Amino acid sequence: MTIALRKLALLEKNLEKREEQARIAGYVTSPVDSDFKEQVSKLMEKVRRI
Repeated sequence: MTIALRKLALLEKNLEKREEQARIAGYVTSPVDSDFKEQVSKLMEKVRRI
């Protein structure tokens, strides 16, 4: 469980980093799939509640 939690946290951090890099580069739309990011965020919220 701990490994899965760490991987999920790294994935969430990586997605945020990609969005920030795209914003700095001047992109208007996000290169990250919004549905996927939302699912990862929801899973992290559930884990944090436990």
